[in-house]
Amino acid sequence: MEIIYKNKNRFLVKENKEEVNINDNNIIIYSAIYYKSLIEITPMAEVETSFIGIIEGERFKHHEGIIGIYVKPIFIWDKIICEWKKIINYKNPNKKYFYYPHLLTLPNKQYDFLPLYYLHTCKNTDLKQYENIDKTFDLQIF
Repeated sequence: MEIIYKNKNRFLVKENKEEVNINDNNIIIYSAIYYKSLIEITPMAEVETSFIGIIEGERFKHHEGIIGIYVKPIFIWDKIICEWKKIINYKNPNKKYFYYPHLLTLPNKQYDFLPLYYLHTCKNTDLKQYENIDKTFDLQIF
């Protein structure tokens, strides 16, 4: 798996040679982690689920090139009721280490804090398919 530039566009090339356009502002569906506080059990649990998000930029590591992308989650798959919900309280990070936007990285690249090795799950999607979603979801902000 690799990230390449072709015709002035950034693409993720998967192991099966499938290409996913990962330019900024593109919409993708992907797997990632929802961070949830379970006060009685643990300060933070990690729940793997699907998201729909907008690509906000690339993660560049000196001497290695592009190692991943940042994706702002817009919708989350609610595994309990099996439907999409619109995220309504997303806030841009104001500190160096953050949980959202998701940082999806290549599997063979290391990063200092909370990389998610889910790039292989990325697929392009059309936001118009999700326009009628009216149920909402509050991310827990840490």
